Amino acid sequence: MSKDFSEMLQFLRTQSVLTIATAEIRGSWSTPLLYVADTVSDKVSLYFLSSANSRHIQSLPSNRHAAASVYSDYNGHWQSIRGVQMEAIITEVDSQEQKRVEALYFNRFPEVETLINAPLSEQERQIGIAFSKSIFYCMSPSFIRFTNNTNQFAGRSEWRL
Repeated sequence: MSKDFSEMLQFLRTQSVLTIATAEIRGSWSTPLLYVADTVSDKVSLYFLSSANSRHIQSLPSNRHAAASVYSDYNGHWQSIRGVQMEAIITEVDSQEQKRVEALYFNRFPEVETLINAPLSEQERQIGIAFSKSIFYCMSPSFIRFTNNTNQFAGRSEWRL
């Protein structure tokens, strides 16, 4: 793995919001979601929790392809711009992987697990019910572009996976 690939993997581990973009007959759509990156193997997998009835899931084409991006917060300096753009396939997490993915996700976002298992208010209970009915999905990138302005303007690295 190249240094840039390692930097990109580290970047994905430290961020938390993934934006998925899809298109359908009604038009284009994008959705921000909490994700956890599984980067311990040579492949990159991003896991998120979503309703099967959500627009971004319903508008996936039959080949399950989507575009996605993850960006760091901008702090007023062009050197701080870092982000990942991806082409990927989105699939439901299979039953053999379910417990492992749940553990990864809830370790990263314990507040979501608390909403499901121990809500503190009626509003949290309603949100927890929605989360508990959601499904874990896996985003498997086939192309990744990492923009990292830390050392140079428009510094980019790309990989076909």
